[in-house]
Parts: sequence; structure tokens; C-alpha cells
Amino acid sequence: MTDQIKIPCLFMRGGTSRGPYLLKSDLPEDLNQRDKILLAIMGSPDVRQIDGIGGADPVKSKVAILSKSDEEGVDVNYHFAQVKIDEPIVDTKPSCGNMLIGVGPASIERGLVKASDGETKVTIRDVNTGMKIEEIVQTPGGEVSYDGDFKIDGVPNSGTPVEIRFLDSIGSKTKKLFPTGNKIDKINGKECSLVDAAMPVVFFRATDFGVTGNESHLELNQNQNLIDEMGKIRIELGKRIGFGDVSKSVIPKVALVSKPDKGSIKSRYFMPWSCHNGYAITGSICLMAASKSRGTICSEFYSDYSDKGSFEIEHPTGISKLNLEIDYKGDEIVNLVAGTTRHARLIMSGDVHVQKSKLK
Repeated sequence: MTDQIKIPCLFMRGGTSRGPYLLKSDLPEDLNQRDKILLAIMGSPDVRQIDGIGGADPVKSKVAILSKSDEEGVDVNYHFAQVKIDEPIVDTKPSCGNMLIGVGPASIERGLVKASDGETKVTIRDVNTGMKIEEIVQTPGGEVSYDGDFKIDGVPNSGTPVEIRFLDSIGSKTKKLFPTGNKIDKINGKECSLVDAAMPVVFFRATDFGVTGNESHLELNQNQNLIDEMGKIRIELGKRIGFGDVSKSVIPKVALVSKPDKGSIKSRYFMPWSCHNGYAITGSICLMAASKSRGTICSEFYSDYSDKGSFEIEHPTGISKLNLEIDYKGDEIVNLVAGTTRHARLIMSGDVHVQKSKLK
């Protein structure tokens, strides 16, 4: 009798993140047991994640859990889990738009969605936030294509484009675009804008913390005072909006904004204890909503309030681009549809093995 259990797994890169894609039916219904399995799969808690398949980096310590949806007009339910690296914590409150890029391809690979010849539309319900998303996956001959010539910043190789549209992102966790009721709050002497669109994010001026906003993610990760100072404000805001103690939770995220060189805005996005080398898709949508709203910290660096077009974010490894459609009521955003194009790749398929002793 083996002392390990094996769980079917697709190991994929989605956008600028990567991790295992698992079927909900292959995991325990008991959430405590499920989380123990996810921790063991990733090798947490351990800063190296040496005994699992985690990459010792927040963007490589993520899990996608998939199931066929019973909801009319929705093909697949996507449940995201952020697995803490150095603590035994599995956080399912946030979502991840980069891992979401792999959901369409993974759903086809695992038989949750039947592929068409040419391209396949996959409609997804994000269980974490309730958002509804459409993905267009290229499926020539009824099989997912991965090897294309489409490039994205933050990934060295090209791939086949996956188009994605977020159909309802306003108030993803709080049901409000501005959860505190204010466009700018002042906490611990620092002004900030807490915005909730696809992901709750606290935006700060980079210069208010003595940085320029041009720094690399590696430089910012060495600035522990900056991370701690933003963290204290994040924790206070979490209490104010009813999230409770967010000291161990990854939401809300935090970001620094500054004047762009050639894009729409320049920003550095934190997850929240380290700086992203690119930009999360959900965070990108939130930054766009914040910038398109007059009177926020972000709007100080942005002035295009058109209801259609594109939005470009300068981040440490390049530029991320979104397409947008916005419904305004006066100056207030009442509906936002955001789209972007990324690519995903299936890296490995098979079984991931977990020691039974880890489940006790």
C-alpha cells in the first residue's frame, strides 16, 4: 500500500503566473483537507518550496481548481487559491487573472468543454469574486494551440493568443467601486485611493514614499520599510471596509502610481508583500477603473475619460494593454467591460503526488 496519493494535474503557465490546474472532483470536499493537499502539492510552508511544485515566488505559488458549471450560459467554474510560501495559509478570497488565462485551455484539455475546429469560446464563472468572463481559445482541428507568435511582456517566449473579456468587474469583493465611500482617504499621513474593480487595490503616489516609481521589482523588494508602511495602511483599510484582519490575507493588494513615459500610467503592483515583476490582470482592471474615475490618486496622472479605447500600464518588465468599454453616469463608472490578450502554455500533465502523512 503506497504512502502517497496521486492527483491528476495539469501544470500550466497562464500569462505571467504558473501553477497546477486541478479538478474540484479530484480534491476532498472538506476544505481543511483540501487546503492541506494544496499546501503539500506546492511544498508550503517552506521558503524554497523544495518538497513541492511551487516556485518560491508568489506568482508561481498559485492553484486553479476547475469544475463543470451547472449555471445556464456558463461552462466552467474557476476557483483560485493563493498558497502562501512560508506559512501554512491557502487564501481563496482573491482571484488571479493570469491563471485565468489557462482556464479555457485547461478546461478543454480536461474535457470540461468540447473544442470546436478553429476557435472555442469558454464562459467562466470566477467563484472567488462572482465575475463572469469569456475566453476565446484557438483550437485548430479541435485541439488547443500553444505555439504561436504572439508576445507578451514578462514571458520570454511567444505563444498562441487567448482573448479574455471581464463582463462585470465593479465591486468584485465589496459591491462598491469605492469601498470606503471616498475617492481619497488619508491614513498614517499618507493619501491613498482604495478601489474595487476585479480586485480591491490600494493606490499610492510613489513619491509619497520617497521612491520615483521607476524602480525595478527587485529594487522595491529590498525596500522593507516601504512594504511595511504600505502594509500598515492596507491592514487599517481592511478593518474599515469589513474585511477584518487582513495581515495574513493577500487582499486588498497595494500599488504605487507615477507619471508615465509613453503608456497611460506607470505603476508598481504588490502582492502585497513583494512587487510583481509585471502586472496582475485583475489589478490592471482596477488601475484602469481608478484612473478613469476623476478625483482619485490615479487620475492625477491620467486625463482620458473616454468610454472606449485602450489603456496601457508601464510596469517593471514592459507594458500591459487593456481594451475597455465603460458606462458612465455623470462622472461615475456604473459598468465596465475590460478585455486583454495573453497566452498560456501546458508545461506538464500527469499526477502530482502527496504524502498521506501530510493530511493528518
